[in-house]
Amino acid sequence: MHTQCELDIARFLGVEAAIIYAQAFNTISSVIPDFAKRGDIIVADKGVNFAIQKGLQISRSTVRWFEHNDMDDLERVLDEIRVEHARSGKPLTRRFIVAEGLSENYGDIVDLPKLVELKKKYKYRLILDESWSFGVLGSHGRGVTEYFGVEPTKVDMIIGSMASTLCGGGGFCAGSKEVIDHQVGSLVMWTSQQRITSLGYVFSAALPAILAVTASESIGILTTKEGEEQISLLLENAATLRSILDKSEYIETTSDYHSPIIHYRLHEATISNFGLGNFAEQDRVLQEIVDEVYLPWIYLTQANDHGVLIVRSHRIARQEAFACQPDFRTCVSSGHTKKEIEKAATVIRTAIARVFSRRRV
Repeated sequence: MHTQCELDIARFLGVEAAIIYAQAFNTISSVIPDFAKRGDIIVADKGVNFAIQKGLQISRSTVRWFEHNDMDDLERVLDEIRVEHARSGKPLTRRFIVAEGLSENYGDIVDLPKLVELKKKYKYRLILDESWSFGVLGSHGRGVTEYFGVEPTKVDMIIGSMASTLCGGGGFCAGSKEVIDHQVGSLVMWTSQQRITSLGYVFSAALPAILAVTASESIGILTTKEGEEQISLLLENAATLRSILDKSEYIETTSDYHSPIIHYRLHEATISNFGLGNFAEQDRVLQEIVDEVYLPWIYLTQANDHGVLIVRSHRIARQEAFACQPDFRTCVSSGHTKKEIEKAATVIRTAIARVFSRRRV
């Protein structure tokens, strides 16, 4: 079942091979240090998720950062490294660009065509985390490669999660056969030498077989007309939610219009008018909004049955590479009806207005 799941993922994405890991978080945090070592150079997006940050830390590579989703700033950093290397006269080291397809922390989509162009121009390998874009973007959910019409083989390593869209568990890394063989490792019997292997692959139990089967079945659905309709409905639901929440005068979103993961943070004018310049104060206000929406659901009454749950983005501030402005997150699925989405959005918008009305008083 595990081998079949790997074949299904590789065929679905249009690459040579894939390897599955037992835990989604450990996938990207194992893949990065498996290829990048001390002395190598990694150029990473400042907005990458916590799992990627752990992978960068474990690799002990030299990490250079570029502003979130800013391709001009990425090119500036790459050019600086090129100039520095030319002056130093040191031998070449392995070099990687690390980015997310659909940002976990912001909900926006990476400019993949430009990213591939810069990767080729400056001769870097590209590690792309599609944990949130896989199964969501593109007509059949193949991710940002399908969304932008970019040949998947132009991305050296595509990492994704099977715990969300595929309703399974674990994660995967897809790419060329050489990239995958390097992680799997094999015992060369005639020399008795063990090849390098990925820590998250070796030092863990196998993914439960039922989750591998579930992932394979989900991929099969995505390739059908039904799967295409589900993705289309998902985007419609996200657009419906935004059409209502975007009218709120107190919040703004950083998320792309095609993202079902929608981040909302306090508008600059709101921060200024209510004296919320401190992140801790913003966190408290956002928690008030979450409670305002959620608490009526705990105490169900016929007159006040909201049944809506949103979450405030929790981060371990002392371990994050860069601070993110506090926000709350909404997630929609194709399983919601338009009526349910409209109700939820109205409840959230009303709760936001109620919280700030109390603060005015």
